[in-house]
Amino acid sequence: MSEKSTITIIIPVYNKEAYLERCLDSVLAQTYPHLEVLLIDDCSKDDSLRICEDYAKKDSRVRVIKQAENAGASAARNAGIEAATGDYIGFTDADDWIEPGMYETLLEAIGKAKPGSHMVQLMSRNYAPDGTLVVPPRREDGKTEVLPRDDYFRELIMHEGDSSFCTKLFERDFLQKFRFAVGKKNEDFELLLRMIPELEAGIPTVGVAGYNIRLSEDSVTRGEYKQELYEDMMYNAFTACRVARDHYPEYLEEGRRFRLVQALDFLLHIPIEKMQRKNAFYMRIVRFVRSEKTEIRNNRYLNRKQRNYLKLLAFSPRGVRRIHRLSMRIRGIQ
Repeated sequence: MSEKSTITIIIPVYNKEAYLERCLDSVLAQTYPHLEVLLIDDCSKDDSLRICEDYAKKDSRVRVIKQAENAGASAARNAGIEAATGDYIGFTDADDWIEPGMYETLLEAIGKAKPGSHMVQLMSRNYAPDGTLVVPPRREDGKTEVLPRDDYFRELIMHEGDSSFCTKLFERDFLQKFRFAVGKKNEDFELLLRMIPELEAGIPTVGVAGYNIRLSEDSVTRGEYKQELYEDMMYNAFTACRVARDHYPEYLEEGRRFRLVQALDFLLHIPIEKMQRKNAFYMRIVRFVRSEKTEIRNNRYLNRKQRNYLKLLAFSPRGVRRIHRLSMRIRGIQ
């Protein structure tokens, strides 16, 4: 790493006019100045493109790339990866913002990392739409801890790790070997599953909060039910279990637990009216849960509540959901 290494920051943009200026101001205010900022406009219908072009006129580090058609965040990120000329690549979402020293901190960490690390990460904060801090950083001790790749994999499947690409910095030569899955949800997690086996030297993780996530109303309330999201989450869960089997057999029980917890999440959120035999995905998940009775009973990493819900849902999914919905309404949650 030279003192003038360039960092490419890729920002997909689609209808984010309300938040875009705060995002871009935070990126351009970085204490590390050698940046290439790629704004990938995904055919926005609001004023986002004009805002992007205005920033490109004011700052030579900013470049706007216009997608030919609306293809989603993964395709926009892939376009940025292909266009990037920096030595390192990071990502920011257009409705989030970053702390002034974020990329200087990440660059220092990757410069000190052992060969084979390929990426570093730091902490984030999550804010509700009204600005309330809802998820603080996991730690803020300023220390860099190197997480072995197998332990990082375990953190992810135990819902303890950070799968966001926006808290990370990648070597460009490493990242350009990969692409995000276009048209899929939960794409960060899916790509990390493909990357982890190649992170031989582990993942340096810095105890500094540098990335700020603005949760949307949908993030807080889950918003409208989208079955394709759960389909992709279950695909990733089964993939993670295969990764455990092939690369980290010591964590196979955690991988099996991950599949069951993701299935439970789906069965607790699918609208009752969609719990029908003609819904092929729903029926596959019900058959899967029913086939896992021994695992549900014996898996050490399921808590009592998860275990009991899975047993009940395997017996009578619709009946359990009706009772669950009534209970939530009584408690004022729905």
